[in-house]
Amino acid sequence: MTPGDAEWTRLITASKVAAILGVSPWESPRSVWHLMHGDVEAPAQTETMSRGHYLEPAILAWWRDQHDGQPLAMQPEFHLGDWAAATPDAELVGVPMEERALVEAKSAAYDDDWGQPGTDEIPMYYLAQCYWQMHVSGVHRCYVPIITSRLRFAEYVVDYDPDIGADLEQRMRAFYDSLAADEPPELDDSVATFQTMRRVHPDIEPKAVVEVTEAEAVELLRAVTCLDQCEAATRKAKAVVLDRMGRANYAVCNGIKVARRQANKSGVSFVALPKNLPLLTEQDIAS
Repeated sequence: MTPGDAEWTRLITASKVAAILGVSPWESPRSVWHLMHGDVEAPAQTETMSRGHYLEPAILAWWRDQHDGQPLAMQPEFHLGDWAAATPDAELVGVPMEERALVEAKSAAYDDDWGQPGTDEIPMYYLAQCYWQMHVSGVHRCYVPIITSRLRFAEYVVDYDPDIGADLEQRMRAFYDSLAADEPPELDDSVATFQTMRRVHPDIEPKAVVEVTEAEAVELLRAVTCLDQCEAATRKAKAVVLDRMGRANYAVCNGIKVARRQANKSGVSFVALPKNLPLLTEQDIAS
């Protein structure tokens, strides 16, 4: 059994934990369930995954320089029974048991979600990954060195919480048991779930018909109609803010970032930040 093969795909591993919890920006509980159930093949490696693979040695080299050349064992493998595993990027070697630690190198194209270096203020999906690796390995500290969008290095530190670890194991075991019971998680509105549902049944039976409920039919048609209207409104709203931004990198309202302009291969792209809407609306209510 090696990372990436069919047997490994059926294990609960750190890369799946955030998706199972519903906090991953790339996968969803339902997309991971169908992958582990054997209904779909693993998606192709993304540009983000490739970037991390190439940058990982450099990030770890920087981290070692900050820790007096601390020796590392690369990609140690840990197991929890026959159903779960973890393969952190590295583990400190040659240290007393109480100083054992894992190292998980990250790179960030956008680092808005990263807090003060030296803390555990990292994106939730990476935090879940670190907790799982610590829980499975029995190592109670995880260093997270990162190279930021401005090519700056920083280090974050996550310490183990046994209550969080126990809760994670309970949730992950329930998810794992749902595979044998053929009980997939509920559908959600994520892109990953939609793309997975398109892939689950690749074959088409000619002229076959399935009856859906009136509620399902109405919701579909109303949603598609609403989408057409929303797309037009979205284009105008983006154009208004872009016009206001000029050459600026960010657009802010009352100190809260609502959008950014960023360079890409074809010039400049525009990204709205809807995750900050609750902060803005709370501020409006408070004022």
